[in-house]
Amino acid sequence: MSDAGGAVVIFRRKKTFPAIWLCFHGLILGAFLISLVISPKISFGTSLFEILPPSSSLHEVQKADTALASKTGRAVTILAKADSFEKAKLAAEKLYSNYLDEEGRVNPDFFDSLTLYVDSSSVAEITSWLHKNRFSLIDDESQKLLENGGEKEIANDALSSVFGTFSISDLSNLVEDPFLLSERNLRNLLQGGSLSSTNMSLRDEVLFYEKDGQFYVLIRGRVSEKGSALASKKNTVKNIYDVTAEIIRQAQNDDGRDSGELDFIFSGVPFHSYESSSSAQMQISIISTVSLTLIVIVFLYIFRSIVPAFVSALAVAFSCGIGFVSVLLFFRGIHVLTFVFGTTLIGTCLDYSIHYFANWKANTDCDSGTTVRKYIFRGITLGFASTEVCFAALFFAPFPLLKQVSAFLFTGLATAYLSVVALYPLLKMPKNRDLSILNWKNRLASLNDTGEGYFLAANVRENVSTKRFVRGLAGFFRALPLLLVFLALGVIGTNYRSLKIQNNIQELYSMSKQMLRNEILSAKVLNTGASGWYFILKAESEEKLLKKNEELAYVLDEAVSAGKLGGYLSVGQFIPSEEKQRKSQKAAEKLLPLVKEQFEALGYSDFEAKELAENYKNNYRSLENIFLHPSDSSLPRQIREGIENLWIGEIDSAFYSCVMPLHAKAEEEQFFRDYADSHEGIFFVNKVKDISSQLDILSKTMLKMLVLAFVIVIAILCFCYRPVLVLKIAFVPLLVTLVTTAVLLLCKIHLSFFPITAMVLVFGLGLDYIIYAIEAGEKAGQKSASAKLTTFAIFLSFLTTALSFGALAVSTFPPVHFLGLTVFVGLLTAVVGAFCVTKKSNPSKRKNDGGCCGII
Repeated sequence: MSDAGGAVVIFRRKKTFPAIWLCFHGLILGAFLISLVISPKISFGTSLFEILPPSSSLHEVQKADTALASKTGRAVTILAKADSFEKAKLAAEKLYSNYLDEEGRVNPDFFDSLTLYVDSSSVAEITSWLHKNRFSLIDDESQKLLENGGEKEIANDALSSVFGTFSISDLSNLVEDPFLLSERNLRNLLQGGSLSSTNMSLRDEVLFYEKDGQFYVLIRGRVSEKGSALASKKNTVKNIYDVTAEIIRQAQNDDGRDSGELDFIFSGVPFHSYESSSSAQMQISIISTVSLTLIVIVFLYIFRSIVPAFVSALAVAFSCGIGFVSVLLFFRGIHVLTFVFGTTLIGTCLDYSIHYFANWKANTDCDSGTTVRKYIFRGITLGFASTEVCFAALFFAPFPLLKQVSAFLFTGLATAYLSVVALYPLLKMPKNRDLSILNWKNRLASLNDTGEGYFLAANVRENVSTKRFVRGLAGFFRALPLLLVFLALGVIGTNYRSLKIQNNIQELYSMSKQMLRNEILSAKVLNTGASGWYFILKAESEEKLLKKNEELAYVLDEAVSAGKLGGYLSVGQFIPSEEKQRKSQKAAEKLLPLVKEQFEALGYSDFEAKELAENYKNNYRSLENIFLHPSDSSLPRQIREGIENLWIGEIDSAFYSCVMPLHAKAEEEQFFRDYADSHEGIFFVNKVKDISSQLDILSKTMLKMLVLAFVIVIAILCFCYRPVLVLKIAFVPLLVTLVTTAVLLLCKIHLSFFPITAMVLVFGLGLDYIIYAIEAGEKAGQKSASAKLTTFAIFLSFLTTALSFGALAVSTFPPVHFLGLTVFVGLLTAVVGAFCVTKKSNPSKRKNDGGCCGII
């Protein structure tokens, strides 16, 4: 009966770990499936700008800035370039027509809007709109004239235009607008640059620019959300590249030569997002594929069995899959850079597999999978705990990307650990328990039966120089950690002025030569004068927001007059506040007494003038107290497009808009920043500078988290190791920090957010090596072969991780490069430090012997 009871206990204990594995993954996958039913929409971030933290000055208007970025972030500009206007226009028309359906509408799969032609109907639409609202849109100068008794001057100006040689309107509405108020309004729009702030001119219903014998025809558009998705088969940017390449090829074939005269210039965030994200994804795919392939080859060569390679690769893939699902579960989306950080799992997951399979293959004292698990449990559990503490620390950073990375790594690593301790022991033990790489001494000893072998062995034993060399080499390795410390301190000391936390988001994305050429050329051709900074305005109502636009416009007008600005774009240039429209209507009333006289001056008879004057007054009264609003759907297309990037609208019961200065001088930035800070509801934004400053704050936060994680891990290890061993463990992260910092300084890489985040990862991964090395030292007092197995497993673990991150270090995408270089250097230092500071220890002095594996 007792035997039966013991069998039941053993059976239950055998099933405990698989049950935990099933519960853990069942909970994650079940919750994910339920979330898909509740909220099926999932997003995939590809833009570098999506991962950047909000500016510290934008917390109050963060949602508005995000909404603005979603608009401007999908705007594109395409220039068809050729050595003749006709050729450039034809190429632009081919590209434009490719995105129209049979009814001439823009294909929503690619674009929300796309504009090539500025035809007479567009001009007529604006003219008609200005005529209809002529009493509400009188410009400031005309209002002042009317308010100060200058109505006669306005009347005479109108007569001069009618009987003169030049007028910008067609005078078709003269009987309804004898004072040409709509013409004055049109002139005001054109002079203010609000309709077109570029170098472009109108010809044959398209906007073009000619420079140095080259003609550029403009196409403007807004990419649709569907078309902006990198993973979509109908990605707009990729499709544009394919279509334009075909247009150029056809032009070359038609000309019968590869003249290169036709070209397309691309500008806009979608092109940069596509370039950076597709480059990163391609590099990640190549690196991951090559790394895993090499790792599989190494596994096959070392273990002489397909089982370790296949099972390890399957475990890595499943761990990454669970990490991916967990991010989607918690965040309903994932960014491409999360996968970059997620490559950490490849090396870490394989560490556990290597330690298991090394003993599975070669440790003759392990007669079952359960024995193998018990043998490695203490080491991998302490390593797992220390690494998870570091990964968990990332979750508390106020940065969405790091939260995603934390969830990905934390759950993925838990999957890898549970797979090793729960599923691997179910594998059948191999018949051939021989790891050939560990038996080189035995093969060398077998040669001693021959004269050659005896000579070789004797030579090693008796050669005094060899003994001295071995002793010297051993002494060098013992002193290597201190040597690295002194070298690192020397480098840091000589470069101490560069030792500061400094982030610059411009360094996170390096444009290709072609893209840089496109942006430079586009800026010269368009000459929009975007300053890189802007204002966000906030108010309680639409009316108050329009008034705030007008208040800021007054300051900006003075800056333009003083030469501090070249101009600006504001909603107020198109749609005045109701208060200002009411003043405009009131000013227009001053013209009513002059209407009959004005018609007579235009050549109408007294009777006709009297009738037309009465009609004019009735028309004025019918339009009185009717006001324009930015959200009006009846606005002309060009006006609507001009407002679209400026009017953010209502968010959380508040209204927001944007004002964009043009051709601003850098030295004037502080003046406008101070102005915004001193006025409620006006926020100055310089994304490059503000986000870089915010990254500085985040970098300091990450350093604090690193210190906190260090303290927590050391506190945990104090319960498992003697104080001397804990001090050795604590020394390795400090060594890694010094050496990594020194290498970053030598490589002229700032101590910025991504390297510091990589240090957190190194801290978690590097502690595994020192823990495993200490375990090997303690096993050496028991079984030499077991110690050799652990040492070999550590080297193989480092090799597989180095294959992953060593490849990332050569990436051309700066965040990936910073991550790869920092992790590779840190782990190399960690593994060297681990072996140099540890030695065989007396197992009788081991603290809490068996305490960590007593549950097995």
